[in-house]
Amino acid sequence: MSHGNIHSRPPRFGEWLLRSFCSYDYLSTALWDMEEIYHNNIEIKGKARAQWLYTKEALGVVYHLYFKGKSQYSINSIAMLKNNIIVSLRNLRKHKGNSFVNILGLSSALVIFLLTLAYTSYEFSYDTHHDRSEDIYRVYKSLNTIDDPEYRDSGTPAPLANTLKSEFPQIIGAARAMSYRKILMEANSEKFIEPIVHPVDPDIFKIFSFEPVSGNLDEFLNEPFTVALSETVALKYFNTIDVVGETITFNGQLPMKVSGVFKDMPENSHFKMEVMVQLESVMQAFEQNMTLWDNNPFYTYIRIEPGTDAEYLESQLPAIRAKYANDPLDADGQSTTYFLQPFTDVHFDQKVLGSLGTPVDGKRLNMFIIIAGIILGMACINYINLATARSIVRMKEVGIRKVIGAKRSNIVLQLLMESGLLVFLSLFLAVVITGLVLPALANFVDRPLTLKFQQLNLWVFIIALGLVITLVSGIYPAFVTTNFQPINALYGRGIVGKKGGGIVRNFLVVFQFAASFVLIIGALILGGQLSYIDNKDTGYSRDKIVVLSTRDDAVDDRLDEYMEEIRKVSGVSTVATSWSLPTNVTSNTQANWTGISDAERLPMYMVGVTHDFFDLYDIEVIEGRSFDKEIRTDRKSILLNETAVRKLGWENPIGREMITQSGIKSTVIGVVKDFHIKSLREEIEPLQIILSGNYATLAVKIEADLYETLVRIEEVYDSFSPVYPFEYRLFEDIYDRAYEQDKKTSKLSLWLTLITIVIACLGLYGLATHKVERKTKELGVRKILGAGTGSILGLLAKDFTKLLLLAFLVAGPVAYYIMNEWLDGFAYHIEIGAMTFVISLLLMVLVAAITIGYRTYSAAVSNPVNALRDD
Repeated sequence: MSHGNIHSRPPRFGEWLLRSFCSYDYLSTALWDMEEIYHNNIEIKGKARAQWLYTKEALGVVYHLYFKGKSQYSINSIAMLKNNIIVSLRNLRKHKGNSFVNILGLSSALVIFLLTLAYTSYEFSYDTHHDRSEDIYRVYKSLNTIDDPEYRDSGTPAPLANTLKSEFPQIIGAARAMSYRKILMEANSEKFIEPIVHPVDPDIFKIFSFEPVSGNLDEFLNEPFTVALSETVALKYFNTIDVVGETITFNGQLPMKVSGVFKDMPENSHFKMEVMVQLESVMQAFEQNMTLWDNNPFYTYIRIEPGTDAEYLESQLPAIRAKYANDPLDADGQSTTYFLQPFTDVHFDQKVLGSLGTPVDGKRLNMFIIIAGIILGMACINYINLATARSIVRMKEVGIRKVIGAKRSNIVLQLLMESGLLVFLSLFLAVVITGLVLPALANFVDRPLTLKFQQLNLWVFIIALGLVITLVSGIYPAFVTTNFQPINALYGRGIVGKKGGGIVRNFLVVFQFAASFVLIIGALILGGQLSYIDNKDTGYSRDKIVVLSTRDDAVDDRLDEYMEEIRKVSGVSTVATSWSLPTNVTSNTQANWTGISDAERLPMYMVGVTHDFFDLYDIEVIEGRSFDKEIRTDRKSILLNETAVRKLGWENPIGREMITQSGIKSTVIGVVKDFHIKSLREEIEPLQIILSGNYATLAVKIEADLYETLVRIEEVYDSFSPVYPFEYRLFEDIYDRAYEQDKKTSKLSLWLTLITIVIACLGLYGLATHKVERKTKELGVRKILGAGTGSILGLLAKDFTKLLLLAFLVAGPVAYYIMNEWLDGFAYHIEIGAMTFVISLLLMVLVAAITIGYRTYSAAVSNPVNALRDD
């Protein structure tokens, strides 16, 4: 053996394995024998081979020790692990009450957390399925209108897309899209009313990711009068996807050839295209002018080269507008300005009006995540409080373990294992309950929510979540329980009297109370505002009014005759048409008259109505008169609302002359009482009402049985339009739908508040348990000295009351600020009164009294001998 080989050390990793996993008795022998073999192997097989054999042998030793049952040589790690699990299970079973409370709280919070995660992750996944979605942008515009300088709209002009593509080579694709609803499609000798049809440019396939299932994607819509169908629609029309070359009739008049079929788009798309027709050919057929820069019915999407500076591109758009739209730049800027919006942001932007799809409030989603996180945090706090309270009971157990040689790390590990068992049991229950409840939530939020249990990522997340909660909730009680000397533990002097632990626990409880207060106050204000909306006098009636749909030109051409036939139906009291419903007047103009000065110009909304409009909606004419069928000159008359008269500053408006948008000189004949022409979120705007035969909505007021009368109206409709189906909507439903999201938010908030209160109650119970355990001997002494039950109850409740009031003082301003911000979104809203805070405080006091009442009362009436027996 060479001198160098004699001093060669075995590989460190192999030695580490042996020292880590072999028992002390076996270790010295193993090290000696293996080192001798190692040196022999160096002489025979060389150093590198010897090191590999040493490491391999060390691994073999560990394998035999732990997997071949030769545990007599091990350091009992596996045995300790098994023992810790057995002890943890026994403790869970022994303390059934605490275990039940913890599992109930944690599993409830985890259900809320998982449901919230399923919902919000679905919303945040919108439009992310397209390749390079980060390079896709929507173009929208802002208008420097007089009445709304922050007006944003998604409508863009026809020439914009092609202009951008020709001016900027870094744009890969630019496409226009439109949205037609309830279109008649004829295919395979059958008629279908398609909910939405999108006229689009062929570049749409260069921007978004479509997967062709029949036909060539590069040829989709490249020819005029072609149509591309989704797989579902192709099957619906032809019972097969092999339909390229088949003919479909669009809107009952334009035959179109099917150029391809694509795989269905996912539901989480802010627009879901199922029938796409070639835009240019449709516009030509409808004789639409495609050169106007001030006509904005198109949506414009672009895709840019990766790495393109989108901000720089956006900064060039004013010059493009100035160059092509003859809209020169000046000191005040253009009246129309274009912006680029990242495609994945579109679903969360409610400020840009007229978007495809229905945008959601991103702040509301973030609020749900925060609340779910707070609820989960409260459940963890509950566990910490209960576990800390139990630490007093377990002092002797821990002390004895320390006396017989257990290390602190071993005890901490065992306590963490107990936490882990409880957390993962709660997690298992939560996953099962979430799977059962999720379909109901999906139905409520109208989203296809699912938990994809077959995906590994979901299980990795669940296990990681369980480990994090175990550490967060278990580490503090574990260190508190083991942080005292064995002699003190055996004498029952552990953490009692330590102020640090009490401050932490009190802070956690105040946090719980404060969160509960915020949610209770929020729920009360939210419910109050929705009640206010339901009961607000909007200035018009919604009862028994039905809005009819007339999409058929055959009905439009004979509208007066159709309306007259409806009036003859028994039960119909009034029939009227208008440009829009009184809830959503969109046409705007300016006040105008001969000799008007710039200072007198006033932005003003306008609506055209027929004679019975005011009677149908019960809109009150407070000055002058309404339109009269017997007075032919009323075609040149105007009614104003109160706001318009007030802002114009006219004391005697009747008889004043105004010029309408179409340039007709008209006379003001009446003033109507203000009614809300928009949502209650917006102020009532000045409005002028003219007599007009043009219409967009046909409404009927029914004074008899609603559905029997509708059946008779449908019979009338069928005699006018045998092609299109009869459709109607209740005006009341249309009104409610405008506040649907707020009402859903209210219901969700109510449930979250109730669950938060329940979890807070569990926390209170934990605190009460902790307090009673700490004061058992003190209460015994006090009772021996003559203290009554009332004084004992007061002693125990005093600290709770302080914490409750402190939490209320913290939560009150926070809740006021949050809810005041929310109410500011409504032009008309309730005021946050002191009574809301008083009610929330009384509610929490009541809940707290019920929660801690039993625990403190049982301590107050217990036999003091039992408390002092141990001493």
